[in-house]
Amino acid sequence: MGALRAYNAIAGFLLPGVTTITTRVRYLSWLCAGLRLLDEVDDAPAGGTAARSRRQRLLAWERLLVLATGHYAASRELPQDAPEWRGLRGISYVRNALGQGATSTEFELLKNQAGVGGVGTYWVTMVQGGLVEDMSAGLTDRGNQLAEDFLKRLGSPARTRLCRILAGDVPVFSRDDLVRWGRAVSLDASTGSAAEIRGLRDALLEPRAQRLLSRTIGAVKVPASNQDTFKRLERALKKEKDDTAARMAAVMEMTRAFERVHVGLLDQFDRLRSLDLRGTPVGRKAAVNALDLSGGLAERGGELDRCLNTLPDLPRETATPVRQFLANVRPVLDAGTKDAFLQAICIHHDRVQAGKLDASRQPKQAWVTLQDDHLVVSPRFAINGVPQPREATAFTHPYRIESFAGMLAEVEQPGAAA
Repeated sequence: MGALRAYNAIAGFLLPGVTTITTRVRYLSWLCAGLRLLDEVDDAPAGGTAARSRRQRLLAWERLLVLATGHYAASRELPQDAPEWRGLRGISYVRNALGQGATSTEFELLKNQAGVGGVGTYWVTMVQGGLVEDMSAGLTDRGNQLAEDFLKRLGSPARTRLCRILAGDVPVFSRDDLVRWGRAVSLDASTGSAAEIRGLRDALLEPRAQRLLSRTIGAVKVPASNQDTFKRLERALKKEKDDTAARMAAVMEMTRAFERVHVGLLDQFDRLRSLDLRGTPVGRKAAVNALDLSGGLAERGGELDRCLNTLPDLPRETATPVRQFLANVRPVLDAGTKDAFLQAICIHHDRVQAGKLDASRQPKQAWVTLQDDHLVVSPRFAINGVPQPREATAFTHPYRIESFAGMLAEVEQPGAAA
């Protein structure tokens, strides 16, 4: 439906540096430690625009840490959802490496480790948390301190040996060493020192938005991206008497209206996707009869328009893409009949897909296409059976609330190792 740009703008404003896949806060310790060891290596790239080279050196370090974590988890027969390695990037690759008896960093961790592994995934969080300078990939004082607090768990002899990996060597380690290191450096933040956990908490709460949310999110029993959570957070933020909090509250109010529009559109679009599984043309009349326009889409659009035009604290960087989305779907929302709605939503979807390329650089295929008196559903995107309407409080997007709340809970654990 073309809502991705608006969603990204909202999520980025509310929780800068957090994504739906940044879920384990100790990755920050991992990356800081790797950069600290890299600085102890002769001829290590440094200064200026060295970030790309330095991040590339971290890939072998990450492979060592996930391998050690995997050996420790295997030695304890830990389930995949155990805190020691839940949320580890590339866990299936690690299991495969363990099955092959790997004891060095010479194994594949994800097809595109640089982009979707820990380095690529958590880098923005590192920068936003004040741990690293983006252009040079040099650690800040805060990043250096977090690295030292983490590396103490390994001991001095191990530190000397591990520097070889950052220098480009591929040493082979004993399984016993890997298990021992894995226990100390697993993703379970409760095994870290009190100083490390303080450092992680400081980094996680460095952006002002995160600090404000941390003060209000405790009032929500199970924080989630839905109408109820956003309404509660919105009310709490309004009580802060703070300009940033007021802007965040306005964005949350707008988001609730934006999601009501998007949910309504997707519910009808899903009805069309459920009409056929094999690409057989469906009669236009049957497609029209499958729709249910009792949800008041025009009224939902009016409510979103009201938010966009009357909320004084709404920041432009979030309002502009949402306003563009609303303008694009307005012909769909205002369609007076089911037949007009069918035509409008198919035209809108065609425009959204036009010009997009898939992973193989081929033009993206439309999910549903209206061809004169027939609707054709792409088998790839068809739904088996008429879907149930989404819950009244449901959102179509995860706004990183779950990720942030989970990481925040990790650094609030009182049982950190001394």
